[in-house]
Amino acid sequence: MGDPEDKAGREMFAWAKPRGLLDDPKKHQVFGFNNPDPPMNKEGGPEPNKPYGYEFWITVDEDFAAESDMNIKTVDGGMYAVITCRVESPAEIGRAWGSLIQWIQKSEKYTFHPNWKGLKSHYKNNHVEHGITGLENHLSLLAPPPKGKPWQCSERLIMDIYAPVIEKS
Repeated sequence: MGDPEDKAGREMFAWAKPRGLLDDPKKHQVFGFNNPDPPMNKEGGPEPNKPYGYEFWITVDEDFAAESDMNIKTVDGGMYAVITCRVESPAEIGRAWGSLIQWIQKSEKYTFHPNWKGLKSHYKNNHVEHGITGLENHLSLLAPPPKGKPWQCSERLIMDIYAPVIEKS
C-alpha cells in the first residue's frame, strides 16, 4: 500500500548513489516498471487502495560485481515503440502509456510483441526475454525528498516509455 514508486526509489537512491551509479545517466540508465501490477478496475484504471509494487533496474558494466542484496539480469535487445513523458503528476504516466498503446494498436507497420505481458518482470535465471516487459526509462531522476515530505520540485521527471513491438507480417 502507499506509493511503491517512492519506496522503491528511496531504496534505489540509497543503494546506487554511493556507488556512483547515478552520476552519469547515459552510462547507467535507470528503468522501472510495476511488479506486481496494480489490480485494474473495469474502466481499465488501477484500483484505488490496492497493493502493487515497483521495480528499478540500473544498467551496469559487464564486470560489475553483484552484491548480496541485488541481482544482475541480462535483458535481450529488441525493438520498442517509445514515447517521452514529462511528468508533473502520476496521471500523466498513465496517459502516456495509453497514447503509446493506442499508437501501436493503430499502427499499420507494428504490433505488440507476442510475449508482452505489460509492465511485469518475468525472468528465469536472471535472464529477461525481449518482449516480456514494458519499461519506463527515467531520464531525469529527481532526488527523493526527506522521508515524510511530499515531492516538491520545480523540475519535471522526464521518462521514455518503452513497449516491445514487432513488425507486422
